[in-house]
Amino acid sequence: MASPIKDDDDTVKTPEDFPPLLSKKFNITDVKQDALKWDKEWEAAIASSTAADVLKEMSRFLDDSCFDPDAMEFFHQDLRRVQDNVAKILRDLFDEGHFDTIWLLLSVAEKKRHINEGLKGACEAPTFWGQDCRALCPEVTVSNLLTQGGKSFVDFLARVLELTESSLQPAFLPNSWWEQASNLPNPWWEETPDVPPRRQISQSTKLMFEVATINRNKFIGHFIMSSVLSIVSDITNRSGGMKGVLHVMENTKGYVARALAQVKTTFRDKPLVRCENCTKTPEEIGQGVRFMVCSVCKTKLNFEIHYCSQSCQKQDWSLHKRTCGKKPVSKGLSGTKGDSLWAFGDSDPSANMIRDFGKKEGRHLTSLRDIGVNPCKGKRTPAAERQAEMLEADRNVDYFLFTASGEAVRFVIDDPGAKMIFRINRGWVMTKSSETGLDAMGEYILKIMSGYPGLSRRIILKQLCEEHGVSTTRKIMALEKKSREHGKSTFIEGWVKDSSSVFGDLAWLGSR
Repeated sequence: MASPIKDDDDTVKTPEDFPPLLSKKFNITDVKQDALKWDKEWEAAIASSTAADVLKEMSRFLDDSCFDPDAMEFFHQDLRRVQDNVAKILRDLFDEGHFDTIWLLLSVAEKKRHINEGLKGACEAPTFWGQDCRALCPEVTVSNLLTQGGKSFVDFLARVLELTESSLQPAFLPNSWWEQASNLPNPWWEETPDVPPRRQISQSTKLMFEVATINRNKFIGHFIMSSVLSIVSDITNRSGGMKGVLHVMENTKGYVARALAQVKTTFRDKPLVRCENCTKTPEEIGQGVRFMVCSVCKTKLNFEIHYCSQSCQKQDWSLHKRTCGKKPVSKGLSGTKGDSLWAFGDSDPSANMIRDFGKKEGRHLTSLRDIGVNPCKGKRTPAAERQAEMLEADRNVDYFLFTASGEAVRFVIDDPGAKMIFRINRGWVMTKSSETGLDAMGEYILKIMSGYPGLSRRIILKQLCEEHGVSTTRKIMALEKKSREHGKSTFIEGWVKDSSSVFGDLAWLGSR
């Protein structure tokens, strides 16, 4: 705790005596009364304030004349002590190699809860101004730290760790918003009725800014410790919100869990709005553009087709008039409601690969049925070439199997999650773009279709070997063994189960 500060009447004033100026000014709800409202009000207050506003309020009861060299030295040492503890905790977590993956796999609600626990812990920590220190940290808000599926939180921790470990001195996290207040004149130099009289009032805020900066970074340190310890506690105790994530971590290969986590960093919370003609979003156009919707489709079908201008609406009319007010048809533009993969970001490689499957002959992917096989990058066997031609001719079918007499059996997967993963693997196999996928595809076919009339395990394996090579049986049997060891029916079924605990219901992938 900082050394006592004497006021004009020679009484000792400690930091706890300073009134919550900013909390009172912004009328912040008590966190114990309503934590969600408390957080929402603080985020609004931070967004509407400047660094000068914040420092001005804090200068009501303190100025540079209140701090001597000994006090400043104490403040620096106190901050470094907190940062040393933070660095040790973070280094241990990052060295284990799984913390970032676990965090990214958590649900949004769980991420919010842990960040709010960190904020509450920092507000209760021994800093000058208590929760008012939150106003010094515009980057430490729930909304900021949840961007990119929570990756911003991991990046924030890594940045603090790097900065702290790079110096033996107290580390000050850079922030251009806060640094704008680094050299302001004391706004209370000319005494006003609401400022207590002092023997001496400094014209400068240089030391005030430094003290506030120290407490800003101390608040950040306590926030990190509280939020991280909240997460670690849930991991240790296998709390409700953590169970699904730990199941994924323990029952999938490391690269699978990391891949799922990476996908979540590109997930959208809601579909994009794009102009049906020029395909641009409001953000891409900018300047406060207001998108229009087709009034006929909206009224008759409760279906929205968006346009950024009357000009774009007129240009698209020759196409849209065919279905206007008759059928809810859109172009399925990437990321919009018409795109069954709207939740996947444009930079996600898996989603882009799926979309690429549907671009042949200029068609847009609007359903999982549109995922074809695409041209082969190598040379298919005659049997595989026949399979590809039949799949392209009937896109509702996931695979064609043949009985001993040569009769074709249409294998169609109903579960949308399994259909997506099966078709991704099928795409790799049929285009010869990867050695992986054949075992997962074959294992799933055998599990579902071995007992179908006219088919058997032997018949199916014989067909797959003719299509994809004599090593097919060995690859499939090796995966079947691994699946049994992990207590799973098949790799694809296990993936769907594990991913649904992370992504929720995958019904939005369903074919239309």
